[in-house]
Amino acid sequence: MKKIFFLLTVSALLVSCGPTREERVNEILDFEDSVFENAIGADPATADQLTDLYVAFADKYPTDSLTPQFLMKGAEMQSNVIHTEHAIELFDRIINDYPYFSEVPMCYFLKGNAYDLNSQYKEAKEAYQIFVDKYPDHFMAADTRKLIPLVGMTPEEIYEYNLSRIKDSVPEM
Repeated sequence: MKKIFFLLTVSALLVSCGPTREERVNEILDFEDSVFENAIGADPATADQLTDLYVAFADKYPTDSLTPQFLMKGAEMQSNVIHTEHAIELFDRIINDYPYFSEVPMCYFLKGNAYDLNSQYKEAKEAYQIFVDKYPDHFMAADTRKLIPLVGMTPEEIYEYNLSRIKDSVPEM
């Protein structure tokens, strides 16, 4: 009985001695600042490490107001280092768990970008289309409408596509 009480006491002490929420936020923000001191940006390993911190924080403090922002930062970093599957999972988590978060429209757009980077063109077009349909007044909706037909095209195909649109729009004399 004494051993069990001792173990419970030690466990409670270890848990209560961990960093506070504010200390954890400051640790993450300090690490983030150190990552971005380099003008070139984070290498993939460091980006993974920072993303893990964002996600761990979000998991530990699910009702905290910083949670969706940290998930968003993690997803954006994953997209930037071509870890698109993880980025898509994080964007979906924001969309599903935080529907009133102000960045949800951008999650659809960035999710489309992540799919596009991963050569998943059908999924990219679908994500872009959802973005345009759900948020037609968003400042990026008009540009996204123009982007959808170009997804998956080579630069040469894009050139030909744009050239044909110009020819179709110029009246004959």
